[in-house]
Formats: sequence, structure tokens, C-alpha cells
Amino acid sequence: MSLGRHLSGLRARFDQQALRPPAPSSWAADDAQAQQQPAWPGLLAWCQQGAGPGNSGWLQPGAKPAVAQRLAVAALHGPDDTTTRAWADAFARRLDGSVALAALPGGARGPGALALRLRVKAHDAMWWRPRRPDDPWDAGWALSTPSSCGHWRSGFMPRRATLILAVSREAATLSPHLAALAARSDDLWHPLRWVWVGGPPDVAPWSGLAVARFGLI
Repeated sequence: MSLGRHLSGLRARFDQQALRPPAPSSWAADDAQAQQQPAWPGLLAWCQQGAGPGNSGWLQPGAKPAVAQRLAVAALHGPDDTTTRAWADAFARRLDGSVALAALPGGARGPGALALRLRVKAHDAMWWRPRRPDDPWDAGWALSTPSSCGHWRSGFMPRRATLILAVSREAATLSPHLAALAARSDDLWHPLRWVWVGGPPDVAPWSGLAVARFGLI
């Protein structure tokens, strides 16, 4: 790998061709109530497992970051799809830093938001810095539009650790995207965590990968 690849990743923005950002959740206070679910710490630990250390050697700015497990798959089920998706939104917004931005004076458009975003970018630039548990991830819902299909197969490349939420009832359309990621997972620089959300509790679409299961009560 080259230094140019590292610099290209720093210039990358949230990939809206592949992902839709998580929406503000209907759960109380965005995630305060959601965190009371036993699935919260379990899913968080699953995301972090094998995601590190996430850095390269001090003298290797163009080297692929060290990641123990680049792609993992899970399934999240709940009492109904609406509740489950809302909970997944709350979890994703905490993971990607949206909750932290909203808590700043003035919210995401306030003076502190720019400083927070610049700090995140600065950490991304430090190839020698191990990933920390509180570093923001990218997170979003997998898109299944015609224009996104080819992008999933060859163009999608995470700029940092990324959580992908996928609607389980769209498995027929989205499973090929997961299969494409699995086929080129060794080429991914950063960890991807794919979570099927909702659908029957006894069904977990997968593409040759073990599936971790989490449930809401």
C-alpha cells in the first residue's frame, strides 16, 4: 500500500452512495433508554472485538492498518421491526458521534462541532495511533438502490471503522452486497460490522460467515 492510499482515505467523506445515516431515534433522550437494553453492551463489545489495533507502524504511513477481524456479521431482533430499527438508529448515533455532537452548545452547527470534527480527522491522520474504544465510527443503513449495487461490489471502501445496518426483510437485495464485501474483505483497510436488523428471530441471512445474534426485550 502507498502513502497516497492513506491520504485518499483522509479526503474521503461519508459514503452516501452506499449508506444512509442513522436517523434521530424515537427512544427517550436518543439513547438513554436504549442503553438499558442488555443488547447494547453486547453489540458494542461485538463491534470492538477484533477491530484493533487499527494502526500502522510509525515508519509505515502507507501500510494497511492492523485489524484482527475486518468483517463480521450479526443479527438484531426485537418485538417488532419498527422498534428494532429505532433502537438500531440510537445505537448507531452513539457509535458515530452524532449524540456527542448534539450535546454540544449549539448542537451539530455550534462552534464546538467544528473542533470535534477536526479532532476526529486529526486522529484519522495519525496512522501510528491505535484505535480507541471511544473513537467515532461511521454508521449507516445499507442502500439497495440500483445505483448503489455496483458501488458495493467495487467502489465502497470504508474511511474508518464502520457499522453497516441492513434491513433483514431486504435480504434478497442486500445479501449480494455482503457477499461482495466478504469476497474482498482482505483488501479493506478498516473493520466492517454488518448487522441484519429486524425480521423473524430464527432467520439470519449470511454469506459464509458466522452470525452473532442479539435481541431486544
